[in-house]
Amino acid sequence: MEPPAATGRIAMRDLQLRAATADDDAFLYDLHRRVLGDVIEATWGPWDDAVQQQFHRDWFDPEQVEIVLIDGRPAGMIQAHSADADTFYISRVEVIPEVQNRGVGTALMQHLVEHALQAGASAVELHVLELNRARGLYERLGFRVVAKEPPKLRMRLALH
Repeated sequence: MEPPAATGRIAMRDLQLRAATADDDAFLYDLHRRVLGDVIEATWGPWDDAVQQQFHRDWFDPEQVEIVLIDGRPAGMIQAHSADADTFYISRVEVIPEVQNRGVGTALMQHLVEHALQAGASAVELHVLELNRARGLYERLGFRVVAKEPPKLRMRLALH
């Protein structure tokens, strides 16, 4: 699939979100491998396609996943839900390498935090692999490490 044509910084107004469907399965698996393959291999060793396919089947819930579109083309995904009455949980934010470092991740995270505020949450939580460079983005947005759960970190953003 050809990457989006957009160039320069990308803001939320440049993105469209749509509900995921079963037809997105192959895109989402490929996205995960492209975005996190090196981090997964550095954490657990060589990519095991059978293990990763099972992981993908276990987490893919179209009701919680939205596909990120730029210029009408898939460019990423977000998955989040209310964990309880007070906490909004971001399961995944993945953006194709071609548009990384252009504001897409920041725009999506800010969108999710705004959604959490509108839902009345008092905090947003997520887990990130210790070696994932997205940790820096989360810290810039105010998330703080609240627990070390090797090889992951649990991060939290207090909203009130």
